[in-house]
Parts: sequence; structure tokens; C-alpha cells
Amino acid sequence: MYPQHLSILTKLRFFYFASLGRVANRIANARFSLNETTYELIANNGPNCLHGGLNGFDSKVWTVESKTASQVVFSLESEDGEEGFPVAVKSTVTYTAEDSSVKINYSVTPIQEEGDSRLTVVNLTTHSYFNLSGFEKGSMLEHVASFPSAVGHLETTDTQIPTGKLIGTGAAPEMDFTSAPKTFGQDLQLVQEFRGYDHFYVVKPFSKQAEKDIRLAAVVQSVESGIVMEMLTDAVGFQLYTGNWLDGTIPLKTDTSRSYDAYSGFCLEASAPPDAINSTDASVRDTVTVGNGKSWNQVTVYKFRVQE
Repeated sequence: MYPQHLSILTKLRFFYFASLGRVANRIANARFSLNETTYELIANNGPNCLHGGLNGFDSKVWTVESKTASQVVFSLESEDGEEGFPVAVKSTVTYTAEDSSVKINYSVTPIQEEGDSRLTVVNLTTHSYFNLSGFEKGSMLEHVASFPSAVGHLETTDTQIPTGKLIGTGAAPEMDFTSAPKTFGQDLQLVQEFRGYDHFYVVKPFSKQAEKDIRLAAVVQSVESGIVMEMLTDAVGFQLYTGNWLDGTIPLKTDTSRSYDAYSGFCLEASAPPDAINSTDASVRDTVTVGNGKSWNQVTVYKFRVQE
């Protein structure tokens, strides 16, 4: 990261290539109830708390616990009450390069004294932007995407909070990347409520999140470069974001006369669903609760190859 980029990123919150927490995605009305207590958070996305609040994990300096030629381990401790969240936690993110893939292991462990039985909420992910043609090429809307394991996406309110309804694959063709591959741009004009795709796709039932089987969640290809990226994860789903709100503020690392504009990159954020802690479904709430001896773990793998 060049110094001029770092100075900009400390002021702006586009979450470029960041590890998000303590809770990635949105919490409705910036509050939730747990431990017979209502916790008030900071609303930084309309009425909602987004990606951990004003000073989420993306704005913290992580500690390098260990590193080798193929692996680096980062850790971060978050205090009890930080950004409004109860219970201190230690988060560890391990990046491992294996052949043509990057494996990301997330682990969150509560730090509690004996007798402290409180629960807290966590949901980590990475907010990496990808453009398989190269960011110098501009838009990635011609990338072809397929979500082979998706069973549908979550319906949301106008503030992007899930209603609790799963819209099955095929019920909304403009949202369907499972029945057949298509470009991100093919139906973009039909999903302009949030300027493009910014939706959570469900890969497996929430009740099975504890099984931790790794599934092929997404395949994306640049026809121009031939590069194919696969995302595999044991998460229950992922947020697809097509860079709708990128506004040209951040200059390219390779050419500072140009910048990252809308649709310059896409994100596949494997995680628990938005606002899971406020769901009426206990199996959804369980995807984000830790404490009292229970930790939180997740694995995501990005694999790359070239299609001849």
C-alpha cells in the first residue's frame, strides 16, 4: 500500500481489502438484545450499524503473531464494551497461500473471567475487491458469474435488513446466478435499488452452520484475461457486492491519474447473514453468537486458475 493510499483509506470507509468485524454487514437500528440487555451501537449507515461501527476491525492495527513464506497470522483483541458490544474477544485471521489459492481461517474466542456467562455477537469476513481483468481495465461488469450452491437470496427492506424471507433460486431471474452463468452486468439495471448487487446469497441451511462442510459457493471468470476465481467456504452464505458506491476517490496503485470508480471490482463476503442477531429464527442467531465457552470459526478459500 502506497502512503498516499493509506492516508486516504484512514479517512474513508470503502473497506478496501479489509478484515471486517466485530460484526460484518448490518445490524438493524444499531441495537440488539442479548443477556437480557439491549445494547445500543453506533449508527453509521442510515439507521443501522455497518461493519462494526465507526471504528470497526478494519480501522485497527492488527498484531502479526507469526509468519512464514506461505502463511501469516494476525490477531486483534477487542475490549468489553468497544463500539457498544459486550464481552472482550480475541480474533485471529490466518492467511495461507497454497498453490494457486489463498485460504483464510477466522477464529474468535471470548475473553471472560470465571462466572461470566454473557454472550456476544461476532461475524468476520474479508472485503476484498476483485477485478480479474485487472483494475486498469475499469468495469468488471462483463465478468461471468455462477453461484452453484446458492439456494436463493434474502429479501431485504429499503435499508438492506433481511425480512426473514428467502427468495428461492429462479423466483427472481435478475438475482439468479445458479440456474445458468451470466455476467454481473446482464441484469444490473433491474437491481438498481442499491445501485447494483448488494445482497446475501444463502449457500446452506442456517440450521446446518455447525457442520462446517466447505462448499463451492461462487465461480467468476474474466473472459478477457481467462482468469477464473472460485470461492469455497463453510459459511452459510455470502454477500455479493458489485462496488456500487465506489466514487473515484481512491487512485489506482499503478496509475494515480486514474481511480476506482463504481463497478471497478466485486466482493464475495462469506459470512453469517446481515442482522442475524435480531432474527426471530434461533438458528440464524446462533450463526453469530459466542461466549460462555463457545467460540466462532470460519474458513474461506479463494482459488485461481486460467481457462485455456
